[in-house]
Amino acid sequence: MDFLKTIEPHLRSEDPLILETVLHALADYPNVPEEWTYELLKLAFQNEEHLASILIYIENQRLNEDAVKLLINEIPLMNQSLHLAVNLVERIEPKLALKYKDQLKSYITEELWSLYEFIVHGTEEEVYGEYGETVAILDTAETFDHSRYLKAKKLAACIVEKGWVTDQEINLEMQDELAEDLFSFNGILTVYMIGLMKLERYIPTLASLLDRDDDILLEEVSAALISFQNDEVVKVVTPYLLNENSVIYASSVMENIKTEAAVDALRRAYYETEDSEDQALLIEALCHQLSPTVTAEISDHMDKEETSSLVDLEQKAYSYYSILGLHHPRLEEWRQIAMTIEENPNLLSSQPELVTGEPYRNSNKIGRNDPCPCGSGKKYKKCCGK
Repeated sequence: MDFLKTIEPHLRSEDPLILETVLHALADYPNVPEEWTYELLKLAFQNEEHLASILIYIENQRLNEDAVKLLINEIPLMNQSLHLAVNLVERIEPKLALKYKDQLKSYITEELWSLYEFIVHGTEEEVYGEYGETVAILDTAETFDHSRYLKAKKLAACIVEKGWVTDQEINLEMQDELAEDLFSFNGILTVYMIGLMKLERYIPTLASLLDRDDDILLEEVSAALISFQNDEVVKVVTPYLLNENSVIYASSVMENIKTEAAVDALRRAYYETEDSEDQALLIEALCHQLSPTVTAEISDHMDKEETSSLVDLEQKAYSYYSILGLHHPRLEEWRQIAMTIEENPNLLSSQPELVTGEPYRNSNKIGRNDPCPCGSGKKYKKCCGK
């Protein structure tokens, strides 16, 4: 099964439903080619209708030099979503950002430029000292400081890239953290380092954290597990698909492990799960796998007419069948419902009969990876959608 080969023809789809599903499916996948991110960025600036969605969903992808040049050319012309473009600028690798400092200086704070210089030229002792101070502030702050956390991650990435941390040091830190009820920020960033270093022996330990009640930790655990892209992850994560406290993150991990074993695990979990909302999450994960072997499960779930507050089921089913070039007798019905919601989320609440002639369910769905409408800056699944 070649996920990238299947999705590539739809990377610049003119169908907004398919494009949105493509963006969702690629958002947390670690092996997206850099040239794809560049192509999506070009598409964003060519079509303002998709600008915000694309800028949001490529934030985890690596920006190459062509993408940086494109941002430099386009940001001065932007009339909307400027903050999302600046967010991408702040995620450019330090060396590359410094190369284009003259063109980017007005979009990055002096503090961040100083950090970039420090990361590129600082000694091991200096970087570790700054890292320790940053983590200490995070641990003692009354509220979560997202900007400071990103600074700590940049310092942690520098430490890993320059080989300044050993497996033994990681092991000692993890032992200390596992002995406590809550992970410190140093522990959370150690999980981040495990993913960067591809330390596979920690896969079972990381999976054991999936039922923790700490979204920042869970985001890093999920990203680290996804980075391994192997069936050992599938094996240890599978039990967490059936736990209501861990299914959101477990299904997110599993949908981004592109192997037949992951597809089979999701399929089995779907049949073993009785909760309709959990089933919807599993169907979304199956749709994002883009495997032709799960049509029965997707069709079965759509026939149940189940509701979901987290997943736009019609969009997922329509896009799945369309991307794979498969026929389904309800394909046009799903497209109409999904397009109506896409174009006017409030229409169905007042005139549901315009789509199906029947009372419609759940007309204001929000994707679990979408920005929360409350304005917190977090993903919906980590905020009001919990």
